[in-house]
Amino acid sequence: MARTTKKVDPPMVKKPAGESVAGQGEDRQIALLKAMIRVFRETIPCTTEEEVARACLKIAEELTGSSYGFIGEMSQEGLFDTTMISEAGWGACGVPKGEAEILLRSMPDRGFIRAGLKEGRSWIINAPDSHPERVERPEEHPTIGSFMGIPMRFMGGITGMIGLAKREGSYDLSDQEEMEALSNAFVETLNRRRAERKVEELNEELQRNLHKEEAANRELEAFSYSVSHDLRAPLRHITGFVELLNKRDLPALDEKSRHYLQVISDAASRMGTLIDDLLAFSRISRTEMMKSEVDFDLLVRDCIDELMEGEKGREVTWDIAPLPRIEGDPALIRLAMLNLLANALKFTRPRPLARIEVGAITDHPDEILYYVRDNGVGFDVKYMDKLFGLFQRLHSSEEFEGTGIGLANVKRIIERHGGRIWAEGAAGEGAVFRFSLPKERGVDLWR
Repeated sequence: MARTTKKVDPPMVKKPAGESVAGQGEDRQIALLKAMIRVFRETIPCTTEEEVARACLKIAEELTGSSYGFIGEMSQEGLFDTTMISEAGWGACGVPKGEAEILLRSMPDRGFIRAGLKEGRSWIINAPDSHPERVERPEEHPTIGSFMGIPMRFMGGITGMIGLAKREGSYDLSDQEEMEALSNAFVETLNRRRAERKVEELNEELQRNLHKEEAANRELEAFSYSVSHDLRAPLRHITGFVELLNKRDLPALDEKSRHYLQVISDAASRMGTLIDDLLAFSRISRTEMMKSEVDFDLLVRDCIDELMEGEKGREVTWDIAPLPRIEGDPALIRLAMLNLLANALKFTRPRPLARIEVGAITDHPDEILYYVRDNGVGFDVKYMDKLFGLFQRLHSSEEFEGTGIGLANVKRIIERHGGRIWAEGAAGEGAVFRFSLPKERGVDLWR
């Protein structure tokens, strides 16, 4: 007879008491984690804070089994200045929307909402209709049944609250703890949307400013064209006829008439210089920067050689320290240095021995500080704000020649490179002009 075997099930092992409760706890933790992930994921496509709040409320209602929910953010006066009721809440509420919003805004100042916010901690009321702090609600308002309030916190303070209501059964401490954790995700998400909106507003403002700048540049270009063509033509006529008069009738003119012709000729020459400087100033803003490594030592010495060609017979002592290299537009940087050095030479003319010092400080991590110091006539500090202004002159044209555009050019060039410029000095005691240029990573300053 064939033998048969019978499969015997292993004896049932009784689970330790409490394991099912622990399993429920794990399930709740997983549900909370999923809810937090949903908050961050499902609010990504939201374009407004209202959409973010509505999505968050829906997730909170589903996590806690609540029928209704709302978010209220408090103003400095302690009232809800912004509120959001979930779609389910609006669907159940028969109170007209405008009236309901007014009631919501005043909620922090009445009923058990006021009591809960005053204590600054979460609260659960499972029998709202019998609560001593209850307030009468409109007939059209749905029954609440149970309520849980969770303060919204940011930077150590309470910024508002999340309210959930009408759950089947009662809210418990676990519900409260889960919503306190989820409220942090709510606050983070709302703040993220606000930050994004701020960035969007700043970008829109930037675009508007760019359009304005483009329009201003077009106007400046048109003005430059007008200056270069419409003003130069009559200026050439004035200069040409003065030259003709000098060649033809100069012997027949008396001394005063010859003086008048010289005044006209000098004025026309100054006008021509002013036009050239004005056009140069307008081009500095419109010229595309071509950055490369700038050898400051070579650049400064080249500027000095050019300037000293027109200063024959003067005693000038140049003290040039080793100057670090920089990343910038060589042509524009050279124009700035040429203006600063020419300025120092011009205002040291009354000195029997001019001393001009050029140096740099490199100990700052992000920028290099250059300076040009002279022992010239200096300037009155009370006119400091005019120093770099267009057409602003602190000395008369009889004392020192110039159009008042040179330092304005320097300021514009330095600022286009991301730097800053300022001056120090006193009347009769010389001046020092300092400007900074940003360090470029990877550039060997002393190569």
